[in-house]
Amino acid sequence: MNTSLIWNNLVAYSLQVGVLVGLAAFVPTLLRMRMPHARLAYWHLLLLACLAMPAVRPWRQAAYTATVNVTHVVSQTRPVLAPQHAIPAACDLLLLLVALGVAGRLGWLGIGLWRLGRYRRHACPYGEPLSQVELLVSDEISSPVTFGFRRPVILLPARFAELSAGMREAILCHETLHVARHDWLFTVGEELIRAIFWFHPAIWWLLAEIQLAREQAVDRLVIEATRSRDCYVDALLAIAGARPTLDLAPAPLLLRKRHLKQRVVGILREVRMSKTRWISALAAALAIMAAACWFVTGAIPLAAEPQMVTDAPGVTVDTNGAALMHRTAVPYPEQAMAKGIQGTVVVQVKLDSSGEVADASIVSGPDELRRDVLQSVLNWHFMKDVANTSRTVNIDFVLPPGQPPAGQTPRAIALIGQAVRATAPGAELKLQKIEINGLSDQARDELLAALPVHVGDAITQDIMPKILLAVHQFDSHLSVNLAYGDTTLQISAPAVVLHGIIGLAGAAPPPPPPPPQTTTVPQQIRVGGNVQMANLLSGPKPSYPPEAKTAQISGTVRLEAVLNKDGTVQSLTVLSGHPLLVQAALDAVKNWVYRPTLLNGQPVEVKTTIDINFTLAQ
Repeated sequence: MNTSLIWNNLVAYSLQVGVLVGLAAFVPTLLRMRMPHARLAYWHLLLLACLAMPAVRPWRQAAYTATVNVTHVVSQTRPVLAPQHAIPAACDLLLLLVALGVAGRLGWLGIGLWRLGRYRRHACPYGEPLSQVELLVSDEISSPVTFGFRRPVILLPARFAELSAGMREAILCHETLHVARHDWLFTVGEELIRAIFWFHPAIWWLLAEIQLAREQAVDRLVIEATRSRDCYVDALLAIAGARPTLDLAPAPLLLRKRHLKQRVVGILREVRMSKTRWISALAAALAIMAAACWFVTGAIPLAAEPQMVTDAPGVTVDTNGAALMHRTAVPYPEQAMAKGIQGTVVVQVKLDSSGEVADASIVSGPDELRRDVLQSVLNWHFMKDVANTSRTVNIDFVLPPGQPPAGQTPRAIALIGQAVRATAPGAELKLQKIEINGLSDQARDELLAALPVHVGDAITQDIMPKILLAVHQFDSHLSVNLAYGDTTLQISAPAVVLHGIIGLAGAAPPPPPPPPQTTTVPQQIRVGGNVQMANLLSGPKPSYPPEAKTAQISGTVRLEAVLNKDGTVQSLTVLSGHPLLVQAALDAVKNWVYRPTLLNGQPVEVKTTIDINFTLAQ
């Protein structure tokens, strides 16, 4: 989980809500929306807009290119560093604080619900129920409270019986209207939102406006039903003069003292607004709110989890400043790499209204690189801010460090390594037979003439790359194998099976015979980085750990390696590196194979230092 991304989005979302509420707060006054029912509907819709803003626009997603570079350096040996426990980032502590606040507010809400249940259990009946609403009197409250959905209850304060008949009628009318409107469900939902956004003053302000508008709307209905404005105002003032208690119950109260002035002014002031007028004002307010949502989400976008794209080694993508939502990786064609082809491919892309690549054309670049680039670019998706435009993309291809000479493809490296091990000091491998299958007689004769080796020649580490290069230049689809035992060079067209062995496109050839044993006393030397890098025969690239990508962690892992006499890795020691990157480096380097190092004609162990560089590029 990327806590930094979560915190950044929480901050951005909070800013979105604050700006939207700030812009929308003036709309009722601007449109002279004086009817409480219209304001209540508007505030509710504004609250829904705040909650729905993350879905208004697609989240901005950055595309990061994950690359791993390998270098050999010579350095003094240092002890293994113990894994260090990362110190919690500031965003982790802030997110924890937010979560604790939410938990505290939910606990506060739970206590309020529990208190309502206790009030109900300790209260005494008051007269006959009104329309299936239970009337109870409690000496623990100072203001009437209504709660419950299936079994609604109106809790009345102990001094309710002391009020005049007109005041009692007005209060009961007010509370029964709350029951009929199911206001308790809205109140509980609003308190849940308050618990989640406990840290946001704009949400608190908006919820207060909703509560005030709700009570003012019910006030108007009570006056219309009782036709007694004065008695109702007297009832509010009488409740306001009672002993104050903690406002904890999550239920509509007859009176919150902070709303007394606004409610009394609203009752005494005659406000008229035709149905057509307030509906048109509400529609205009919604249009303004929608425009504000679109503006705010565009100005303060949320960010999705970045997409990690692992291009082939040696490939660098430059979109010239255009942001991408996602894209596919760009491969380095094996045939182009085998021929040592490098260069820059310039692509002109045309984007549709959603930012997807509708068409693409190659402006310049080596022919061997164009097809793979075009196939990748056609699946890219740019951000919408550059939609309906044409963009130029530059993709650089540079042979990565340690790339084998032309003709040595990754699968061919394994074959060369086997030949090298088979021709260790004291052993000689001679070619006894050449088999070419799947080609016409004319093509077979042309290929035999192009081969740099003939039956009876020695198979050495120098001749194998020349064989592979000659075959590849003749036809890149051909497969090459050495069948040990009778030492046969097998060359075949695709899907041609030779003695149960498929070419380089299929299963690997059987292992070579073990090198002869020597009686030389083991020795160990330290070899310079550049020299040892040139001796690397097969070295799988380390994979970028997904956890490190998600956390956007990059850096260098330094390893000290001891190599066996046959070039395999004997042991690895971690000198430095981030704990999330170390294991990936170890898993890759332990499978590397080097050309044996000779000292006075005898193979020796080698100690060297290897740097694995993990980098993220946006």
